[in-house]
Amino acid sequence: MIAIYGAHDQQKELMSKFKQLSETGAVPAKAKTPGHKDGWGILTYDKGKPRYLGREPSDPFNGSGYDHAIGEIGEIQPQIILGHLRKASCGEHSIENTQPFLNSKWSFAHNGTIYSPGLKRIADENDSRAYFRTLLDTVRNPNIESALVTTMKKIRHGISLNSDATGQTYSSLTFLLTDGIAIYALRDFSDETERDYYTMYYRLFQNGIVFCQQKIIDGEWEEIPNKTLAAYHPDEGVKTIPCD
Repeated sequence: MIAIYGAHDQQKELMSKFKQLSETGAVPAKAKTPGHKDGWGILTYDKGKPRYLGREPSDPFNGSGYDHAIGEIGEIQPQIILGHLRKASCGEHSIENTQPFLNSKWSFAHNGTIYSPGLKRIADENDSRAYFRTLLDTVRNPNIESALVTTMKKIRHGISLNSDATGQTYSSLTFLLTDGIAIYALRDFSDETERDYYTMYYRLFQNGIVFCQQKIIDGEWEEIPNKTLAAYHPDEGVKTIPCD
């Protein structure tokens, strides 16, 4: 996952480097091969309005859609970019299950699997879609950061008490969330052996910031601790809030 605020001079390079992760990106320890080839999506905010530049349930190296989206980024220089490369763990390979997801002004990307029936699903939702829907009531709270922290504690507690038939609860609740103004990045994983996979870093630029799960370009990156929410507001910078 990747989220960029500003950093217009670096946007095309960052998104080109991000594409490479579909071939070489880190995967969970139990996965057999690297990469995330089951879908890609790029969503931007231009003057506060969200718009997909592309979203397909396939490898970004198949076809020209991803490269066309990068070309558009260079033309419009959006204020915020949110991108996701999918390695499917559950749910069909469909456009409905391809991230980022969008609802009104809010967009969302998640990395991990939520096995627990404690996360209520509607109809054919996969876990990530149900997770986003659960968070939507929270983001309507005027004190978003405090509400997100409280909600994440409740969600983690609820799913941790309700395992599936195999005894699993969740691998990771790690997400990126934005309303086109601020960016919220949560790192939350349950298995210490997967610490090197369920990561979240950020790097500051003079004119913006990038959040990404891998250090895709050189520079000074800060690692967000586990069970921690990082919030970036252009007028306030970055602050991190424990969620344990």
